[in-house]
This record gives sequence, C-alpha cells and structure tokens, in this order.
Amino acid sequence: NSELSSSELIRSERSNSGFKGVYKVSSGATPYYAKVYRKGTTVILGRYATAEEGARAYAATPEGIADLAARDAPPPPPQPQLPSNSELSSSELIRSERSNSGFKGVYKVSSGATPYYAKVYRKGTTVILGRYATAEEGARAYAATPEGIADLAARDAPPPPPQPQLPSNSELSSS
Repeated sequence: NSELSSSELIRSERSNSGFKGVYKVSSGATPYYAKVYRKGTTVILGRYATAEEGARAYAATPEGIADLAARDAPPPPPQPQLPSNSELSSSELIRSERSNSGFKGVYKVSSGATPYYAKVYRKGTTVILGRYATAEEGARAYAATPEGIADLAARDAPPPPPQPQLPSNSELSSS
C-alpha cells in the first residue's frame, strides 16, 4: 500500500495525526508512531518522520488492508423495510385484555411524559421497543415488529375451513 496517495490513506478524526492508527507523540526527527490492536494487544509498528509514512505502515498491516477493503467496498444492499403500520387506526391495532393498556405488547408502567412501554418476546428474550406517550404509539411500534406483523396477519386471515365431523363412539357402537 506504499503506492497510496495521502488522500487515499485511512483518515480518522479521533487521531491527532488525522490518520487511523497514527499518533503524534513528540517533536524531533520521528514525532509520529503507528500502532494496531491485534487480539487485545497493542502492536507498535514504528516511529515515523511524517504522519503519511505512519499511515502507509498502518495500511500495509492486515488491519489496515481490512479497513481499506471495507472503506472501498460497495455499500450493502438496502434492508427490506417493514411495512409502516402508522396508517392503522386505533381500532385496527392488536388488542389484548391481559395488558393494562388494552393493546398487545404495551404496558402502562408510570405516569409522566412516557408512561407506556412496548415489548416483544423474541427467541426467549424480552426486547424493549421503547417508551411512549400514548398506548396507541406503543401499539403502532409493536405492530411494526415481525411479531406484530405476524399477529396482524393471523388476526386478519380467513378462518380455517370446518373439519368434517367424525362419528362419536356411541354412534359407532349402535351400528
């Protein structure tokens, strides 16, 4: 990566040199040092006369190569967006007689600006969706989750066809 121009090196706003992994520590002939963190250990790459030299040393490490590849990689494809349930009216949200808010996954826990919280159970873990000013806001948050979408789909699905009636034991024994 010695062929990288100064503008192509990995920049960092957190480093006092402006380059990732390169820090100015003194004045003199070699005021910059470059380092990487590898398996929980700091590895000093050396001292350098300029920040760009240190940045080139960093860019030649496996960590620097990975950073350059990640920086230059195309952005990931957009994630599919869950459908917006903000257009659901209050009467269309998922009701629950067991919840003190009247909505599935939404509970009133206090007074104040945000007395309601919404949660789902996902793979045995409680996931708190947030706190809300109204129960309806919490219900809309719940309805936008995969669990809420499944609940809405199940609620709105047509009922299953009736099962054929089998003869009872008394009917079978009388024949």
